[in-house]
Amino acid sequence: MKKFIPLVLLALLVVLGGVFFYLNKKGNKGEIPSGYVKVLSLSEEGKKIDLYARDGKLQVGKNELFIVVKPSGSIESLYFYMPPMPGMGEMREDALLQKVKEGVYRGQVNISMAGQWQLVVQTDGKVIKKTLSIPLKASSSEESKTEGITIDPQKLQLIGIYTQEVRKQELMDSFNAVGYVSYDLSRVYEITLRSDGWVLDTFGRFEGELINRGTPLMRVVNPDVQIAKEELKLAKELGRKDLEKAVLEKLNYLKVGEVITSPYRGVILEKKVYAGGYTKAGDTAYKIADISSVWVIAEVPQEYSSLVKRGTQVLISPVGSEESFTGRVDYIFPEADRQARTIKVRISIPDKETKLKINQLVDVYFEKPLGVVLAVPSSAVVDTGKRQVVFVEKERGVYEPRYIRVGRCTQDMCEVLEGLKEGERVVVKGSFLLDSEAQIKGLYGEEAKSHEHHH
Repeated sequence: MKKFIPLVLLALLVVLGGVFFYLNKKGNKGEIPSGYVKVLSLSEEGKKIDLYARDGKLQVGKNELFIVVKPSGSIESLYFYMPPMPGMGEMREDALLQKVKEGVYRGQVNISMAGQWQLVVQTDGKVIKKTLSIPLKASSSEESKTEGITIDPQKLQLIGIYTQEVRKQELMDSFNAVGYVSYDLSRVYEITLRSDGWVLDTFGRFEGELINRGTPLMRVVNPDVQIAKEELKLAKELGRKDLEKAVLEKLNYLKVGEVITSPYRGVILEKKVYAGGYTKAGDTAYKIADISSVWVIAEVPQEYSSLVKRGTQVLISPVGSEESFTGRVDYIFPEADRQARTIKVRISIPDKETKLKINQLVDVYFEKPLGVVLAVPSSAVVDTGKRQVVFVEKERGVYEPRYIRVGRCTQDMCEVLEGLKEGERVVVKGSFLLDSEAQIKGLYGEEAKSHEHHH
């Protein structure tokens, strides 16, 4: 009988060990609530944190968490952090934790947007960090490559993502150049006398003065006129009609009259007579520029010269003024400026109210219609280095990167030849953020390895 006692004791030990193992396994199994799947682990200096999420997913919106600290310890805080980016400040989403028992916590966290986040856990005086991409699944799946990018709709305005409908519109190629206001040289006139004379007065006229038509310019005494007047008097006394007619024609040619007035409204460019002086027939007394119309001389960069033709409409805005004027190119100068790499063009502008000042600097805006085409703002197009991509809004908060073929582009619009339909909505502001997320998720495929930004 005694020889069976060791066997019985051994059997009892085996049974007790099995029961203990079963209970321990059952207890450990029951520690993780049903429906929770481990999504990631963090470890540092002997401390390990296992993070479980319902259905094994961390995604945009509300997430239910279950956290286990090994060896057992306390968690002071757990949060998701995204550093600041251009046009967007930093973001932090803190988890609300409830202690289940020592080293075990339940919690909730609301993640506002998809993208690259940093999970930060403070436990027992240690800070453990791990970088991850939201959405995150317990097991990798090819589904993430076709799901696109998801952002909490309530956070769209905060993040700065805006969309616009794709539509057909008139595409205008435009650029601007600098220019200056000049006299219209085809409206510069000279005032001369047809006979010699003495200048008695110039009425205070001066160069640069703006005068009206009929403004007195000078008073002269003309010996030939005086002689002609005596001849006219004699012809009348003699009753010689033929002689009287000839003298009148002579006086008309000599522009009889002591005061010479301006026949134009404009600016005195040159004044060559002075009181007490003597002027000869044919000499220029005054040079006057009519400024009811002026020229604008624009310096067009050579790379845009092919867009400018005679008749091209332009918008002119004087520097420092809120007014603008429209005009058309009426002449293209045949000579280029080799150093400035520009070509001069001339635009005639009516200016009866004298709003433009001679030599005033102006901005000149040129536009050339390219026709009605399907187009998107250039800010919507992301250049991956090999292809062009836009982000199409499938529904509010869900965006799909799509390759397109781009045609002609202006400064702010691009023609779309393939890849989009009229009525679809694309992201026009904030695409850099979606581009970064698309790279993280591998939505560009092999191109991501050599992806460069060319926004």
